[in-house]
Amino acid sequence: MITEYNKIGLIFQANAHYDWMHYYAAPMTAVEFPDFIRVYFTTRGKIDEQGFFRTYICFLDCDKKDPTKILYLHNQPVLEVGTAGTFDEHGTMIADVIEHNGKYYMYYIGWQRSGTAPYINTIGLAMSDNGKDFTKVSAGPIIGLNRSVPYGLGNLSVIVDNGVFRMWYTHYKPWIKTPIGYRPHYDIRHAYSADGIDWQFDEESVIPANENEAIATPCTRKINGTYHMWYSYRPSVDATGKSGAYMIGYAVSEDGKLWKRADDVVTLKLSESGWDSEMICAPDVLELDGVTYMFYCGNMYGRDGFGYSIIK
Repeated sequence: MITEYNKIGLIFQANAHYDWMHYYAAPMTAVEFPDFIRVYFTTRGKIDEQGFFRTYICFLDCDKKDPTKILYLHNQPVLEVGTAGTFDEHGTMIADVIEHNGKYYMYYIGWQRSGTAPYINTIGLAMSDNGKDFTKVSAGPIIGLNRSVPYGLGNLSVIVDNGVFRMWYTHYKPWIKTPIGYRPHYDIRHAYSADGIDWQFDEESVIPANENEAIATPCTRKINGTYHMWYSYRPSVDATGKSGAYMIGYAVSEDGKLWKRADDVVTLKLSESGWDSEMICAPDVLELDGVTYMFYCGNMYGRDGFGYSIIK
């Protein structure tokens, strides 16, 4: 098992760079390019007069040896939000980006506001030849609400495993009504595909969970024939304060379906102060030149930005 985590520091915090990049930088996913690491991330625009905001996907390039050195910050959203009535009319959020056969597949979350539960999330796909200019494959989601996914999907992780696309995704469970409104909770489930577009779903949770526990944002990697997964988890529907905030968990599997949790081996903990002193969440792992980086988001689901640690 992987047990040593060396926390390095903050990489980026959105701070009113643009009206559409006003705050938040999460979730995110990192991809190796020849001369840099490209981190795709989600940001939020300014809150309007009605108290609403939209989310957008952007990216930055950072140094391979020292990811805290930002080489380039893109100055416009990668994708436009959808037109009225479409699944991503209120925002797009990054889920995962993979390179396969010379193409970049960007899996993203599209969301719409709802009249009861706060929002509905489903999954879109955009494609690119260069990892910069992406085109949506359809105006509708590639994974919408269906018999296997009645409440929605959140962040996910995709790998191509022996020619098969495999996905581990955040599966929304029934919303929980509380005095402050409906609250989400989730588990993690598995799906597979021949082409990365049309998916078949397994019906059961793959990560054991306690009652009302929320487990989300999986990142799966296959290393030396063994599957490793990092994810966010919180103990209950109450996400307030340090005791209820997300932490990063870890599990291992021989087949990618039956997982053994080992959260206690994650030595990455909250800092005493600063951007990750209240929450650490949404991990993304990248192996690069013999070094394994784990990028992760900080306080308030990434309101205070994202940084990284080195795993040994």
